[in-house]
Amino acid sequence: METRSADFRPYLQEVKYLLDTCIIAAVLNQEQGHRHLEDRIAGAPRGSLHISAITAVEVWVGLARPRTPRAKNLWFEALLRRTRVLAFDEAARQAFAVQRYLEQTGREIGRMDPLITAQAIAVDAVCVTDNLRHFIRIPGLTIENWLRAA
Repeated sequence: METRSADFRPYLQEVKYLLDTCIIAAVLNQEQGHRHLEDRIAGAPRGSLHISAITAVEVWVGLARPRTPRAKNLWFEALLRRTRVLAFDEAARQAFAVQRYLEQTGREIGRMDPLITAQAIAVDAVCVTDNLRHFIRIPGLTIENWLRAA
């Protein structure tokens, strides 16, 4: 019997990445390491990049400020064409139970970060962030930092 590589496709799962707001801001503000970050984003497999609708709103608010260079808007628009923007759905709401855990353990991390991490958990995505201090507290969350070269 002949085995073809196509027979193994159901067993292969493409990695999903959820880009945190601080990662997008690092590129827009040309923070140290942004070139490496841009390379990682450009090299990500098609369809693997996601952002939260919450992140999109946070970035749009920042870009709406007076005297924001047009190049920043163009870069973000191009990123949106390559990513899937995730709505805060029922699965994310259920994963948001992490907020209660953080409150009970006295390890709260702000208002938006638990929402974003809940979305990453709900879609089984790696959360790409530079905010390791906060995100490391989230049980069940896989994180990577693309801003800091290994």
